[in-house]
Amino acid sequence: MATTSIHLMRYILLIIFPLLLAGCEATSFDKDKRQIEAKDEIRAMLPRAARSFDVINFKEDTLASWKDSSFKHPVQYTLDFVYTDSTGALQQKTGQVVFTPDGRSIIQTQITGRNR
Repeated sequence: MATTSIHLMRYILLIIFPLLLAGCEATSFDKDKRQIEAKDEIRAMLPRAARSFDVINFKEDTLASWKDSSFKHPVQYTLDFVYTDSTGALQQKTGQVVFTPDGRSIIQTQITGRNR
């Protein structure tokens, strides 16, 4: 009878442990999702004929202040990227995507010449 309860406990732990692990979402995955979203946002701003888009540098910063006082410490992603334009010329640009402090919404996107 004691061995039956031991086996039962093992099966219960075998079922509960994976459920607990699956229920925990890592916050580092949120950063990955934002990075992908920032890349997609910049890519969507390029001309239709742009080809060979490639991010060559990526940086995440928490801004100390923002022009809209309702957002304290928004998160800015800066991407240095290259692409080929419709004439075949290689373009090197920098894009900034600013997220709300909770990282769920984009509040600004811009593309500038490449910062060195």
